[in-house]
Order: sequence, then C-alpha cells, then structure tokens
Amino acid sequence: MIENSIVYRNMKKYNFFRISKAEGSLIWDRDGKRYIDFTSAWNVTNLGWNHPEVNEAVIAQTKKNVQGLLWGTDPVQEEYAAKLTAALPQGLDACVKATGGTEAIEESIKIARAATGRKKIVGFKNSYHGQLFASLALGYSSESVAKIAPLVPEFVQLDFPSENLGEDAMKQFLATLEETLSHRDVAAVVAEPGIITGWGTTLVAYPGFLKSMRELTKKYGTLLTVDEVGTGFSRTGKLFAIEHEGVVPDMIVMAKAISNGASAIGTVVGNSDMFQSILQDIFLITTFGWTPVACAAALKTLEIHQREKTWEMAQSKGQHIIEKLQQFVGSSVVNLHGKGMEIGVELKDSETAKRVVDAAFAKGLHIVVGSENNLQIMPPLTISRELLDEGLEILMDTLKHLD
Repeated sequence: MIENSIVYRNMKKYNFFRISKAEGSLIWDRDGKRYIDFTSAWNVTNLGWNHPEVNEAVIAQTKKNVQGLLWGTDPVQEEYAAKLTAALPQGLDACVKATGGTEAIEESIKIARAATGRKKIVGFKNSYHGQLFASLALGYSSESVAKIAPLVPEFVQLDFPSENLGEDAMKQFLATLEETLSHRDVAAVVAEPGIITGWGTTLVAYPGFLKSMRELTKKYGTLLTVDEVGTGFSRTGKLFAIEHEGVVPDMIVMAKAISNGASAIGTVVGNSDMFQSILQDIFLITTFGWTPVACAAALKTLEIHQREKTWEMAQSKGQHIIEKLQQFVGSSVVNLHGKGMEIGVELKDSETAKRVVDAAFAKGLHIVVGSENNLQIMPPLTISRELLDEGLEILMDTLKHLD
C-alpha cells in the first residue's frame, strides 16, 4: 500500500504526485497536466473532489463558529449526530467524536474492553484499520511491525475468509472463530463489512461472513465492531455496507468519505446506554474531533448521498467497470473482485502492477496499487460515464500492451 505521509523541504527530489487543483473526477499537477482520478484519495472524495455544495457549507460555517468545546456541543454537531444516527439501524443512537479512522478505531477498542470487562480483540490478517499501536495490532503481521514492536497485547488475528474459500473451508473458519470466542474472554471482533479496502487487496468475503459473525458474537457476549471507514457513504452500492447482509453491529467506525475530504472527522456510532455506562473509564478526549466546520461538511455530504441515492451510481457504474475489464481476465488480469465501485484488478505480480500504474499515469489516468499485485479501482461515485469510459480506455490500452 502506498503511504506518502512525510512532507520534505525539497519535494522535487521525491516521486510524489504534486497536485495543483482538483475538481469532480479530475486532478491537475503543478505543470497543468490533467488526470482522470480513479482513487478518490483512497475512498475519501466519493462525491468528487471539492464538491461545491460541501465547500459552500464549510464556508457558511466559518462565519458562525469553527471550533467546539471539550465540555459542550455546537448546534451543527447535534444536528449531524441526529441525522447520521437516523440513517442507521435502531439502537445505534450515539456518536463518539474523532478526527479520523485511526482515532475512532482506537476509541472503539477502549469502549469494547471497558463495556465487556474483557481484554482480547480479534482482527483479521492483512487488514488495515489505522496507524497507531492498537489499530496496527488488528491486522499487521509481527514481522512487518518488528522495528516498532511491541504493539498492544491481547490481539488475535484470524485468516480472512474470502469468497473463493469454499463451503468446507468456510465451515472451518466459523469453527475456529467459535472456538476463539467460546472462552468468553474476547471483548470485540473488528472487521470490515465483507470486503477488505484498507489493506488494498479488495478481497470479498465468503457469503454470509458478517451475518455469521454477528450470530457467534451474540452467542458469546462479544461485541461486533464494523469498520466502515473505506466502505461507508455509498462506495459498495449501499449507503453503508452493513446493509448488504442486514447486520446490526454493536459499533460502526466511520471516517474518510464522511466529509468528502473537506475536513478531518471520524466517529464511532453505537448504543447510548453502553457508551454512557463507561464514559468515565475510557478517556474520550479529542480537541479537534467534530469541529463545527467538519460537522457542516459531513452534514451536507450525508444530505447529498441520501438525496442523490449515490449508492445506486456506485452499483451501476461498478458493474460497468467489471464488464469492461472482464475481457482481460485470463490474459493480463488474473482476477477481478469487489463491490460497487471498490474493485480490485489483480495482476500476475507486483512489478506488472507498478508498470500499469506508471504507464497509465503517463497517459493521464491516476490509479494506485492497493497491495502488491492488486490495482485498487475506486473512482468518485459521481464520475460521468464519459470520463469513466475515457479512464477505462486508458487502463485497457495499457493492459493490452503489457507484453
């Protein structure tokens, strides 16, 4: 996964994409070259870069108030909490403030331990939930984090049951999960809702993955936390990906597309009674979580998704992408997998994936390698069919001329 998290004094020495401006599904570099964006800044700008309504909402809020209180609420914070929880299943009626996905995941772990009195947390190998010590422990291998170890203890990692697993292997996975939970010492299972977006593999889970976990976690008094940081806000063809299986978790973590990139914000949504009962034990302090500006952006973002039914765009355009690229499976493409407009194009090796990214970039298409040999295709959901096809033509032409 590409992570350029450092800004240097002399950026020209490093091969970073140096943006000058962005609008809709287009990005321009410092030389004025135009690129079609197939990344949405990694599932952030789902409504397109610099959506005018969202930006206007931010501007309007700056004329009222830009910062909140640790010990109080602003009207726009209250309004957003009400609108967000109304869009979710009954019982998920309270929001914890956060600045982004990593902080929200860490908060959810604290909540789970305090609410259950248990210490163990179950995650899945080769998944990404954030860059702090507890969130890294959910899915990173011990080898990959050896230089910053030790991480937070009491984390258990299971193999992710992909859709190609087969019925017998899925039964074995569920048996392993049940054995892990049966000791009644696991506070929570943390998983994305049926597709891995954060690590970049875009692997889709075996059918019934989330529903089966919900049944087993309830059976053994374990909380189920669903990470919708990458899947939320219409990306997979539903407003929230839990809707694919009709599952109601104990907690949902959201960030990324929550404000369409206009401001940093994240949240844990759960049950108010549970949150209130442990509030004094979990140290939820965030100076910049849910600033009024961020909430104004998030409020307008949610309104647009619901008004435009953006998830339907994701479903139809995602199917169009699959149909266009299907012809390459068996030749230059090993496999296609995904949901909605979260699509993986699996190539034969990492070197081939890098070649495709570089060649497409030279032709004006911005795509990224998600993980090793997998291109993670995630355009803005609002991209026009004309621009989508122009980008796909560049990608297909690149795939045709690999050899």
